[in-house]
Amino acid sequence: MTTTILLIIGAVLVVAIAVAIYATPRFYIARSDRTFMTQDERGFKRALKGRGVLWDFEESIVKGPTAPKIEFVALDLATNQRKMSPLIDAKTGSVNLRPQYCVPLPFAATTADDHHVLLDVRVQFSLNRDLLKYVYQLEDFGLALETRIQSAFRAEIGLRQDEVLRAQLNAVEAGAIERLRKAERDGDEAGEAGMALGVNFHTASFTYTVTDADGPALYAMLQQPGGVAAAGAAAGQPAATSAEAARAAMRAQGVLAMRPQQIDSLADVFKDRDPGSTKAILQILEMQTRQNIAEALASSGQLVVVTGQDLGLASASAERDAVARFAAGDRPQPPRPEISNGASAPRA
Repeated sequence: MTTTILLIIGAVLVVAIAVAIYATPRFYIARSDRTFMTQDERGFKRALKGRGVLWDFEESIVKGPTAPKIEFVALDLATNQRKMSPLIDAKTGSVNLRPQYCVPLPFAATTADDHHVLLDVRVQFSLNRDLLKYVYQLEDFGLALETRIQSAFRAEIGLRQDEVLRAQLNAVEAGAIERLRKAERDGDEAGEAGMALGVNFHTASFTYTVTDADGPALYAMLQQPGGVAAAGAAAGQPAATSAEAARAAMRAQGVLAMRPQQIDSLADVFKDRDPGSTKAILQILEMQTRQNIAEALASSGQLVVVTGQDLGLASASAERDAVARFAAGDRPQPPRPEISNGASAPRA
């Protein structure tokens, strides 16, 4: 009897030791800010919660060289440069669920009135524990996240004209976040259009710079002959030829060597201004146009005679003002002749 009891106790101990040996390396603790993904022969299985043991011998934690590459573009505060930041520890398989800031490289967008802007965006996000199967399936999580962010902001920018954009920065940020969240909702069910990224989007912010300023850039180049010569040398052309080509390009762009988008921006500046300001800018545009015409004629190499009025130095408005003063009786008086003692002769 005693021998039987000892055998039973020994068997129990052996089983307990075997269970401990099996369970110890497969024990996990998944906190609110960290989890683990598991897989079996069919692929992704689940995201772990709480603490426990992986009793199914076919189920294993996703880690090692076969683990998916889950990283995103972040900003290194020490160097102010972009870097790739991982969200999974390849050694342990721990997945970071804490909020992070994705800071893509600046990218271009176009407003509703065809103004080109350069966006610098920051989006706060975190991985969604319940949707980690999509993260597991993505070949390049960082590229997918960056593309989704760019698409959302470009869509919002494209709905607004440039003068409206300046006044609706917060609306653009809110609209972009809503688009990102909607894409997650639309793609997290089977049969839905698109695919979720497995991400919770929290906040977004951005700054932008207008980039459609080719006319002033050409003008600045013309003011620096060294820059024109360098550009011509690179193209195998003399500096004079390069300068003339640049001037021709400026003239071809139209009034004030501006593109339509730049003229639109100028119009926005003078919107709702007083008539005097509008008249002044129109006179400047007219004078610049006359200068462009004079340069075009002079470039022909032939003798061209132009008057002050042709050059805009005596405008038609000045002549009209003089005629109006003459008609009102404000006629110019002839100069008084001087006598020998310096006094003026009396008028008749």
